[in-house]
Amino acid sequence: MSMTTPETITTRQIRSLRDEALAAGDYAQVDICDVALAAHETADAEGGELRGPDGEVWTRSEARTECARVIADAEAQAVRS
Repeated sequence: MSMTTPETITTRQIRSLRDEALAAGDYAQVDICDVALAAHETADAEGGELRGPDGEVWTRSEARTECARVIADAEAQAVRS
């Protein structure tokens, strides 16, 4: 089984992660997923800067990398189980 990477992560995986995070009350991860799903690399649909849960400016690529890391960690845990 290959692990998810920033290059292989899909929109479907990010949406699924967002749904799981929302159900778990992990609003920081929800925010990261929202940035990862942005239409543009550095701006939201209204042209505003993308901001992560820390209030700092994030790029879509940075958020996708973090989502891929979280998903890969879960995949690794599933393999060990």
